[in-house]
Amino acid sequence: MKSILILLIVFVASFAAHYLVISGMNVEQYWSKTSYSLVGMYTFGFCSSLLVAVLIFFANWSMPEKLGVIFLGLVLLKGVAGYIYIKDGLKTFENNFIEYNFLVVFLSLCLWMSTSLLAL
Repeated sequence: MKSILILLIVFVASFAAHYLVISGMNVEQYWSKTSYSLVGMYTFGFCSSLLVAVLIFFANWSMPEKLGVIFLGLVLLKGVAGYIYIKDGLKTFENNFIEYNFLVVFLSLCLWMSTSLLAL
């Protein structure tokens, strides 16, 4: 379960860097105009990545020859779940504040998923 520890480290590091960038740009006030929050986005991303990790570990154990296809399917499902989560916030601001923040969260945790699969 080394990958889960790495997920936690990536999660904390990404969140801290993301929070510092948003604070440095003085755009925190946009969060109050939405029903979303940075913590909420990272919580969703962490939970969905954790679920994908568990499913990948089970797939590696039960049918390792199909691991690549299972991984691609799970990434697709995570993308669909991400869209369902964020769809109400799309086009809320002209500067795409919600879209860009969700993209950073999604890509940082997808990067973890890709690298953890390579470690299997």
